[in-house]
Amino acid sequence: MAASILSKARNIMTDPLARPRLVLDEQPRDVYAIGDIHGRLDLLKLLEGMIFAEAKSRATPSLIVSVGDLVDRGPDSKGVIEHCLSSPLPENVERLVLCGNHDLTFCEFLMQPTLSSPWIGWGGVATLASYGIDLDDFVKTGMPEGALSGWLAERIPATHSAFLAQLPAALTMPDAHIVHAGMRHHVPMQEQTVRDLMWSRERFLVEEPASDRRIIHGHTPFEVPEIGLGRIGIDTGAVYGNALTAVHLQGERYRFLSVPA
Repeated sequence: MAASILSKARNIMTDPLARPRLVLDEQPRDVYAIGDIHGRLDLLKLLEGMIFAEAKSRATPSLIVSVGDLVDRGPDSKGVIEHCLSSPLPENVERLVLCGNHDLTFCEFLMQPTLSSPWIGWGGVATLASYGIDLDDFVKTGMPEGALSGWLAERIPATHSAFLAQLPAALTMPDAHIVHAGMRHHVPMQEQTVRDLMWSRERFLVEEPASDRRIIHGHTPFEVPEIGLGRIGIDTGAVYGNALTAVHLQGERYRFLSVPA
């Protein structure tokens, strides 16, 4: 059996409350980074099936990295989380899921739920619906808002909440950083904030490399993969009726795989 890739990863963050920033000192031979999923479990299964078929012919392990935004807006956020938690993988394939801003805000909502949370309007209605939850049903109970946390806990598996709470913010390899949204220019990874990694957009999407490594990111949707200077954007808007895209990294070389909506 090939050696595990992720067993060699180390966390460079010393603050136990910070999202992990994982580092691999050795570049894996085959890395597949998948763009924003947003509840499109159907497309995720098809895309992973393509990756599994390729990996089957190799003796060396392959690593699948989701850049985050598993949830919100699409039809089956619950199914995507359950898939990432429990779907079996081929023997030579490993999976790492990074935290996107929508995953983060869902996690924060579960920790401190309120009926006025902005997350609800950002796509949370669809996420809750995938769990069979309509917040109007809670309002109709007449219970105080302080009871919302327990009401949700009865309907959302604790394993899902725990999964969201431990998702790392980034993966760094010798040839690339993989993050959800972007990075602050010329700032070491351990000094990047959660906002930098999960919300960056205008200041990151410029014609200037943000790092000495190529940055693979999602968050900002394009109709086709966006190849910028020192970066590759792989959010191709699957939740808006476009394809779900992955980039296959082999050192400095890369190619794209996609499944149409």
